[in-house]
Amino acid sequence: MDTIPFHFMMFALDILLLIGFSFLLSWRSASRKSASATVYDGLPYISQTNISQPAVQPRWSVWADFFSLGLFGFVGIAGIRIIAKVFDTNKGQCMMEGLTYHGSIFLLIAACLLLRKHRIIVALFSGLLGLLIFSIGFDMLVWEPYHLVVENYVIETSKLKKPLKIVFVADIQTDRISNYERRTLKLIQQQQADLIILGGDYLQYYQGTQGVSDLPERFDNLFREIPLTAPLGVYAIDGNIGPNNDLFKNTGVEMISESTILENLGTEQNLGPIDLVLLSLNDTAGSVGERGLTDTGNFIVMAGHRPNFAIKGFRSQRYPGLDEGYQDAKRAPDLMLAGHTHGGQVVLPFYGPIGLGGDGFVKQIPQNMLSGMFTFANGGRLLITRGSGMERGWAPRIRFFCKPEISVIHLVPVEKNTGTEFQ
Repeated sequence: MDTIPFHFMMFALDILLLIGFSFLLSWRSASRKSASATVYDGLPYISQTNISQPAVQPRWSVWADFFSLGLFGFVGIAGIRIIAKVFDTNKGQCMMEGLTYHGSIFLLIAACLLLRKHRIIVALFSGLLGLLIFSIGFDMLVWEPYHLVVENYVIETSKLKKPLKIVFVADIQTDRISNYERRTLKLIQQQQADLIILGGDYLQYYQGTQGVSDLPERFDNLFREIPLTAPLGVYAIDGNIGPNNDLFKNTGVEMISESTILENLGTEQNLGPIDLVLLSLNDTAGSVGERGLTDTGNFIVMAGHRPNFAIKGFRSQRYPGLDEGYQDAKRAPDLMLAGHTHGGQVVLPFYGPIGLGGDGFVKQIPQNMLSGMFTFANGGRLLITRGSGMERGWAPRIRFFCKPEISVIHLVPVEKNTGTEFQ
């Protein structure tokens, strides 16, 4: 809705471009007919006949058509950039919608104009390119960003007596409360988790964004409308985007701003128990080492917004994966949870994630570790979730081969040293 004025301006540009392109095609057709007529008038026996003679099409004509199409395409892209600058808070979104919708409109109508002038090769190219751009853009802008999926991960451990389910959701990162956010909370609650952890970045908007003055209040109302509950608690940790400390008032969600250790969770439920370490934003910038990790023998879950705390020493020769602070497997977290990367948000075939909108912390992470479950040499596991939201504000709201995710971790008890599941 906030890009509607942009589209009105773009439709005017579409009309101008198509009129100009049509005029150029007509002018070139008239020039060729005139040149052809001159040739045939020089042959008296042809000028006296009623047989229609086709115009001679020079070899360079196809390349001239491609050049004309490319020229008007370049002018269109320049126009999109100029118009998008007017919409300062979401120029990235305007650029993407302009290229996707208006770019495909121009190419498809240009294909029809070319076909009328019998420029079949260039017409096919223009039409197919327009369909391709529209299809990719529709996936990136409309379908995939809201195609929320539940990803299940299974971890076997001898430290638990009963199965335990953890739901981890990071990067809700929205600037509006819509049916998508409602569906996200409902889907979280439907998992019937023993423990729910929200991994930071809940709202994202910038000064000048319209209709967000009461967004934190509406966000809290959403959590009261669709309350999240779990036997071992619902916890939210700090992110690096938007207001965090003022959220979740009277919602049943416990906001954690400073690094906190909760030991022996699940004792009353006879689940193990587990130790839960919730990291502050600052402590996720690099390795937190063994700080506060006493050797209780419990299953340790450590959650932080940025994954850098777990992979700072990724290229270390001694332990590829975990920093020196985690070399003692007895003290290492059994499971580490992080978000922040959005899974790269755009994943290109044969290349991988590009880390759209990634900051310096994302750039420190190896490209093949922007999302997924990773097992390190000392037995520790790291789950980096793709998150349920996406970049907002100036950035385009897109995902490509990188669906939003609710992460569900199933901790399955097994007998020590045998791998046999408890019954």
